[in-house]
Amino acid sequence: ETGGDVSYVPGTWLSKMLRMMKNPSAIGRISLPKTFKASLRPYQMEGFKWLCTLSKLGFGMCLADDMGLGKTVQVLAYLEKMRMEKPAARCLLIVPASLLGNWEKEISRFAPSLSYTLLHGKKAEEMKEKAGHPGTFLTMTTYGMVQRLEELKTVDWDAEILDEAQNIKNQKTKNATSVKKLHARHRLALSGTPIENSLAELWSIFDFLMPGYLFSY
Repeated sequence: ETGGDVSYVPGTWLSKMLRMMKNPSAIGRISLPKTFKASLRPYQMEGFKWLCTLSKLGFGMCLADDMGLGKTVQVLAYLEKMRMEKPAARCLLIVPASLLGNWEKEISRFAPSLSYTLLHGKKAEEMKEKAGHPGTFLTMTTYGMVQRLEELKTVDWDAEILDEAQNIKNQKTKNATSVKKLHARHRLALSGTPIENSLAELWSIFDFLMPGYLFSY
């Protein structure tokens, strides 16, 4: 400290963390769980390691690979890694209804040991009970059901994941407001098009991921 001013130099840990966040290829070795039934391409492996690292640091994450580059398989590897390390964790995956079948097929193919509960197409009382007391590692539902199932707010989720996160691009819609009301230790958004029309859409996604990071609307 000199003349009332304070100067500082980032320590080793902070320097390493910043380097990893800017360049995921600098992340050290993180292996795929043996229960995961796929090999990842180099860029997918980089994305998987980035997801694992940022979740442990408590940062929200936006995985914005273009359509067809394998966001789903990266997230399933990340979830399976978490399940092996913390089997009692509770994760919530929110997807458009049209993609539920695809996620079920991909889970069966790549992570068959990953148990999940599907909150869709069942009697209302049954879904409310399961929403408030999830009995499996992963709970999968739709944006529409999140608006209807108040019980989801009673769970302290370890992770809340949005697929096709452009569904919350308008911060005033029920899609956006409902997913932001849930309690989650860390949050992940998947979108091949995080900006479709304006930067306001990116703001809404980051308001979900890390409230306050991009300041006020």
